Amino acid sequence: MLRAAILLILLPAKAIALTCSLTFSVHVTHGIGTYPPGTDLQGAAQFETLRSFRQEGGATAHLATGTMSLDGHITGRLWTLITTSRTVAADLVGLYALDVEGLSFVGQEFRGPMAITLYGDPGSWPYARPPISQEEWDSLTLRRVFQLHAPDSNDMLGGDVTALTASCIDSPEEQP
Repeated sequence: MLRAAILLILLPAKAIALTCSLTFSVHVTHGIGTYPPGTDLQGAAQFETLRSFRQEGGATAHLATGTMSLDGHITGRLWTLITTSRTVAADLVGLYALDVEGLSFVGQEFRGPMAITLYGDPGSWPYARPPISQEEWDSLTLRRVFQLHAPDSNDMLGGDVTALTASCIDSPEEQP
């Protein structure tokens, strides 16, 4: 029985090949340097999902390739999206970038992770896949946050995502 369960996990699953372009606004609440609280910044993300796999706790990881940028010069490699649904905790969609460049303050490099996390009420996001339509992205309204961390300290640039516009194209295909 255990062997059959393991084989089911290893079988290729239907995946969604999603290509998205996002623009977003961040109202800084945790500022650093030239970005004090109250500053409004513009950001963008472009990505294509490559493959997906379920994780514990109702989460699904969607490995991706792409970029995320903030204020026109802070950029990072977008590498994954996480969706969490069907749990007693808040549902969420998170976009995560690494290898961030373009922001340093008092000798501290803010290299990431850089993340946008959109939270919805439990049960508000019924899918394991990322949102596709603007309406789906807009359905996650409980809390919407941005964070960029300095990996060698507890410091970060953070704020509320006050606007997000998405343009996505999907095409179902078999995972490799």
